[in-house]
Amino acid sequence: MTPQPQLEVPGPSELQFPLPTRTIPHNTRVGNIAGTFAHLEPLTATSPRTIRIALAGCGVVGGGLVRLLHDSASSIASRYGVRFVITTVLVRDTTRDRKLPINSSLFTNDLDSFLAKDADVVIEAVGGHEPARTIAITTLRLGRKLITANKELIAAHGETLAELATDNGTGLDFGAAVGGSAPVISTLRDLVGASAPLAVRGILNGTSNYVISQLESGVSLDDAIADARDRGLAEADCGRDLDGCDAAAKLSIIGWIAFGIPPSQLNVRRISLLPGIEHLVRLAAKQRAHVRLIGECTQLSAGRVAASVEPVIVSSSSAFARTTLEENRVEVDLGWTSPLSVSGPGAGGAPTAAALLSDLVRTSPPANERGAAGVQFESVADPRQQRWLIAARVETGTLRAVVENAGVEVADELRDGEVACVVTGPCPWNRLHRVIQELGRANALPSLARYELDAEEVLR
Repeated sequence: MTPQPQLEVPGPSELQFPLPTRTIPHNTRVGNIAGTFAHLEPLTATSPRTIRIALAGCGVVGGGLVRLLHDSASSIASRYGVRFVITTVLVRDTTRDRKLPINSSLFTNDLDSFLAKDADVVIEAVGGHEPARTIAITTLRLGRKLITANKELIAAHGETLAELATDNGTGLDFGAAVGGSAPVISTLRDLVGASAPLAVRGILNGTSNYVISQLESGVSLDDAIADARDRGLAEADCGRDLDGCDAAAKLSIIGWIAFGIPPSQLNVRRISLLPGIEHLVRLAAKQRAHVRLIGECTQLSAGRVAASVEPVIVSSSSAFARTTLEENRVEVDLGWTSPLSVSGPGAGGAPTAAALLSDLVRTSPPANERGAAGVQFESVADPRQQRWLIAARVETGTLRAVVENAGVEVADELRDGEVACVVTGPCPWNRLHRVIQELGRANALPSLARYELDAEEVLR
C-alpha cells in the first residue's frame, strides 16, 4: 500500500460538503475539558454533570447515536453521573424529517455555525475525508475531545491528529472505527499493555462477511448485496467493503495501536474478493471449508511486521468459519495457550452507535501511542512462503502450466464449471504475483485466496 501523505490543513477552497467555507483558527483555544471527564463516577446524591455534544452527521450512525442517548439517558446518569446534551447537529438537509427524538432546530448545514457552537465533545459521524478532516483539526485545536468512527480519517491522519490532541490537552478516541460493537481498539489499548502481540488477525468488515455468508447459502452475489443494503448493512456503493479497502484502513489502525506503526505507513497486501468470490466459496465448500476476508498484522523477527487483507480458506472447525453474517471477530495472539478474542456485529448503525457511546463515557484520554521506550517496529512486505488457491477461466492444464512456469508447485487440482483451480505448495508472494499477472494478461479473470487447510482437513 502506498504510504498516504501526512495531514495538511485545508484551505477554504478545499472544503466540499458543500457548505460555507471557513478559515481554520490556528491558535484559538477554549478551556481544557480534562476536568470535565476526569471524575466520571456512579451518581451520588448530587445532580448529574452536563456534557455538551456537537454531532457531525445524522445518518445511520449519527441517528442511531441520537436514539441511544435518548433511550439510555437515565441509566447513563445513574451509572456515570453524567447527562449528555446535544447542542448542535451538522447535516446536509435541515428540512428532512429524520424521525428522531431531537429538536429539529438543532440541525444546521453551516459549518462555521456548527464549529462555533459551545460543546465539550465533538462526535464526527460524517465519514470520508472532508469536511471530517476540517472538523477534526478545528475541534482538537479548540481543546475539545474528538470522537470518530471514521476509519478513513484515522488511517490517513491518525498520528497527526493524536499529536494535535496531546498538544492541546484533550482526547482523540476512535474505538468505533474498528470492529463495530466488538471492542477491538479498547482491548488492544487496555489489555495488551506495553507488550506487543505476536499477531492480530480477524474478520474486520461486517458487510463482506454477510455477503459471503449469503453466497454460502446459495444466494447470488447481486441478491446478497441487495439484501445487505435492505438490512442497512451495506452502503449504495459497497466497493470498499468487497475490495478490502475498508478492512485495510481498519487494519492500519490496529497496526498503530498494537505495534506503534503510524497508520499511513503500514504496508498492507490487499486482495479483493472480486472478481470470483462465488467460485472461491464453491471451491472451498468442496473441501468442507469456508472463505473469509481476513486482515492480519503479524510480528516477524527483528522488529518487522507484515500486514495483509485477503480471502483465506479456513477449516470448518475454525472460529472464523463459525463467524457468519455481519459478525466481526478479532483474535489477539499474546503467546498464551489460546488467543484473546473479541466479536460482535460489525455493520449497521446500532452497533457503531453503541461503540461511539462507549468512547463517549471513557473517563480519560486513550493511550494511542506505544511510547518511545517500547520496541520499535517496522512495516515490511511479507517475506513468508504461503499456500494459495488460484482460480481462473482457463483449462486446467493451462493453469497448471502458468503456475509451474513461475516456479510454483501445484499440490492439487479442482474445478468449478468453466473455472479451473489449483492449490499451490508454499511459495513467496513475488512468484504468485507473477502468476496472477500472466493470467490477467490472458483475460482469464484470476481470483485467489490464501490456503490454510492441512492435508487431514481436506475431505472430498
